[in-house]
Amino acid sequence: MAEALRVIGTSATLTEALRRQAHADLDFPVQFEVLDGLSCQSRGVLSPDSYDVYDQWFHSVDLLWTAGSIQPIDTSRIRHWRDVWASDVFAGPGRGFGTRPADVLFVQPDRSLSATPASAHPVISMLPTSYNMDSFAYAPELALRRHPAEPESWAWLLDSRWHGRCALSLDPAASAVELALAVQAAGLMRIGDPGDLTVEEIDEMFGHLMARKRSGHFSRFWSSAEDSIRLLSTSGCVLSSLWSPAYYGLRSLDHDLTYAAPVEGYRGWHSGMSLSAALHGDRLDMAYRYLNWWLDGVPGAIMARQGYYVSVPSRLCETLTDQEWDYWYGGLPAAADLPDQSGAIIVQKGERRAGGSYQQRLSNITVWSTIMPEHNYLVRRWHEFLQG
Repeated sequence: MAEALRVIGTSATLTEALRRQAHADLDFPVQFEVLDGLSCQSRGVLSPDSYDVYDQWFHSVDLLWTAGSIQPIDTSRIRHWRDVWASDVFAGPGRGFGTRPADVLFVQPDRSLSATPASAHPVISMLPTSYNMDSFAYAPELALRRHPAEPESWAWLLDSRWHGRCALSLDPAASAVELALAVQAAGLMRIGDPGDLTVEEIDEMFGHLMARKRSGHFSRFWSSAEDSIRLLSTSGCVLSSLWSPAYYGLRSLDHDLTYAAPVEGYRGWHSGMSLSAALHGDRLDMAYRYLNWWLDGVPGAIMARQGYYVSVPSRLCETLTDQEWDYWYGGLPAAADLPDQSGAIIVQKGERRAGGSYQQRLSNITVWSTIMPEHNYLVRRWHEFLQG
């Protein structure tokens, strides 16, 4: 039997359902190693010989590319490349602050990365796969205390009405931009670019956050979708930043939560796959086959059933039912109860996805997850915040 293709990433995309499907569809084994976001980035940069495929977020790719840990991907070897490039994420001007997916996509002759193809058959740093627009979820108790006509807002993360019952992600690349939106929405400070905070803005923001942390406003921090499900199931939190699989996972456990469409807009993210610089020969061929398999429709359906979008949605006509497409992508009321990949009902008939269709939700991204120029300083302040 061939040696397994080694894929490192996070639980956002390296799910057991995907691993089983890859095992069924490919003629070589695929090994998933699930890490937290920061550990995956560190491994990707420092140990390219320990993995074949790096499956992570676009905002981390510049770190690996600068370190020489990944190699260019030849788009002439990607069957559905034209569909990827034609997807709504890349059509027209980039939307939102932060690291927009196209910004670090194309490899230039001088090995820099940009949003412009360098040739008719470009090489890229990362193959775009799945993406989403994240916000926060809240419990019925909070909904009952919401003022009439009060819009959903990132400012709720700092609202004293839910003091001690608010949770956040441990990932600074996600939480920092969410909290930047929150302090600005709450009227505590003005921020120029929430995806590129200055040292002065970082210090002022954490001044506001540290005061609330020390008073006990933030009750818990979670590290993964599975961790957030456990936390919101047991801790009494009424408000938490939340990823889509966790939200629908909680719905499958009969937790009645609302996923917010904040008036200030979403935090967007896009994930993809890069090839280790150490990859060559037959194993490189295996990796390209795995990348092409990922765009063929079945993985996209698995992603859709946990609330994610994929870069080649046209392939989903063969793998999603009409009812599933209308709810997940079309923003229409569910024509029937809809299951997740395991068969558990996560959407009730008549429900509509918060934020509307995927084009509407995409157009409402305010900032993308990003590694800012002042990332090192931001992370130091983030650790102080966690420990404070």
